[in-house]
Amino acid sequence: MTVDVITCRGTAEPAGGTRNLLSYVTAELNPAAYTLIGDLPYPASVGPAGPEGSSLGPSEAESVRQGVANLAQAIRAAVNPVGILGYSLGAEVVTRFAEAQAHGEFPDCEVAWTACVANPLRREGDSIEPDSIGFGIAGRVRFDPPHPHVESANRLDVITCCPADSPLRNVADAMSAFSFAELGGWTEDLITRLRDNRWQPGDPNWWMHPIRTWQRYQAAADGVRGYLTGQHNAAYIAGGYLSRLAAVLNEHGRR
Repeated sequence: MTVDVITCRGTAEPAGGTRNLLSYVTAELNPAAYTLIGDLPYPASVGPAGPEGSSLGPSEAESVRQGVANLAQAIRAAVNPVGILGYSLGAEVVTRFAEAQAHGEFPDCEVAWTACVANPLRREGDSIEPDSIGFGIAGRVRFDPPHPHVESANRLDVITCCPADSPLRNVADAMSAFSFAELGGWTEDLITRLRDNRWQPGDPNWWMHPIRTWQRYQAAADGVRGYLTGQHNAAYIAGGYLSRLAAVLNEHGRR
């Protein structure tokens, strides 16, 4: 059986970019088993951080919403069952689409498998790498994938391997709806979060544990430093993560 592969690129990666991170995975996929459809058309933007470089780019939440809708259309248009690859923001699109399918949406979309790299919504313990820690910085997801699913997570990448009590989680919560083009929506979301205490669980008794609190913030600083020095992107290439993921998908394609 041939599987058509759709790639969901990360934040600010251009559609069809020859050096997009997932191109290192697709370059190693078996062409006898897989046909590459290409990048999913969606904004791939978190506010001003987007492929167009626009200060009015849509928010993370809006990018994901559009991505899920467009992904359903792309799957329906495919000739064969579809394999979906997602990286970073694109992995959020894949995860939210799978979550919707698990809850009965998009029943007409035939998916062979899904695979994510550096997923901000990665579930704890879900990775082909045995040393992953924590779970995705954007929070826990609570559903069983409706089709075969694999994750690749670098333990030094705080976006996908974030400690449960990391103070960075509140930053991720606050930024989800942010966009200069949607400041009204972002401020309303922030006000609602503050009013309803709608944040990922932290440590309300931080002041009683000064050493542990210092360790949490030190780990957060290390995570940010890792993000800035390539643990969320270049390390996946240099560290062989993408080759190992391609090998897993090629093995699946032989079944």
